[in-house]
Amino acid sequence: MKRGLALAFKQLRRKVVVGIAGPSSHQRQAVVSLALVVLTELALLVLTFCTNFLSAYVHNTAEAFRGFRLRALANAQHVVAFERATGLFFEQPLQRWHDARFGGWRFWNTYYAGVHPVVTVVFLVFILVRMFAWKLVRVNWKRLNEGSAFEPERAAVRAPARVAFGELTPAQQYRFLRAVWVLGAWLCFVGFLLVPVMPPRLLPACDFFNSAGANVGACLTPEYAFVDTIGAHGSLLWDWNDESVKTLNNPYAAFPSQHTLFAAWCAITWILLVGPASPAVPARSARYFLRGLARWGIVAYPLVTIYCIVITANHYIADALGGLVALAISYVAVHCYHLHSARSAARDRHHELPLAARFPPRPPMAEALV
Repeated sequence: MKRGLALAFKQLRRKVVVGIAGPSSHQRQAVVSLALVVLTELALLVLTFCTNFLSAYVHNTAEAFRGFRLRALANAQHVVAFERATGLFFEQPLQRWHDARFGGWRFWNTYYAGVHPVVTVVFLVFILVRMFAWKLVRVNWKRLNEGSAFEPERAAVRAPARVAFGELTPAQQYRFLRAVWVLGAWLCFVGFLLVPVMPPRLLPACDFFNSAGANVGACLTPEYAFVDTIGAHGSLLWDWNDESVKTLNNPYAAFPSQHTLFAAWCAITWILLVGPASPAVPARSARYFLRGLARWGIVAYPLVTIYCIVITANHYIADALGGLVALAISYVAVHCYHLHSARSAARDRHHELPLAARFPPRPPMAEALV
């Protein structure tokens, strides 16, 4: 993969020079087309990644903070009531248990503050570069002067019964995974707007204020004993008292949990791209075990993330479940859309075929034996 990417970018650098300085306008159009694809995708990904900040801006400009805070508190009480009714309200005992046996709060606070965006960005950049390198290799530079820049994608004539991820091209795989991530993130954005939820760490808080000087917490100290671990122990990256965090962050962007959704999306992306275990490797061999560990070990990442957001009192268990449900809805919606598009394209190609190809002659019937 590394060698292929290096070869692709070396080819791009050579063709960029030719495309800009050379006489062929088609070469310049191909280079500009590839650049526009990457820039458009980057703009979409950056905008989607900032949905938390965008929800804070919408709330700050659309309604008074006091009403926003009261709605978040009421929704938090509904979440707590739901968890108590279903036996899921164990965030406080879990936090006390972890503090008594492990501690290490600066590590977990830094994990919450930094791992979530870094890992997601790494996965997004990887699939974007992978798609870009594949498109670059597909450019038929010899036929550019004839006006044909890209080789057409092959597709089946018959309507597929399902969308097999391994049969998609790298560009189609990128569009599929990107659509799942983008739709899931914007579903969380809708949740941040319609269902603001006060996180556990703010339920007992009495002296935490935003950039405008308004109290953010609920001051329910006798009833809740959550500890704001970032406020009490800090992290290696940022603190809640940083002015930039107070200004840009939405303190009630808890449901659904984007931390959970992004971590689960990274795990699904890795599993789909690595692919199934090789049938040529014996099932009980060390290579088979290592390949399975390399593929399925990523499942630990969303599990550790859920554990982190709960023990640091930044999310409820219900928030994590909401993030998984949002990801499931996004995945199913994108899968159905791709399946519908593939079937529609297959029907269109079938109707474009000549009648002889669409309706092949039947084999002659055998003569009856007398």
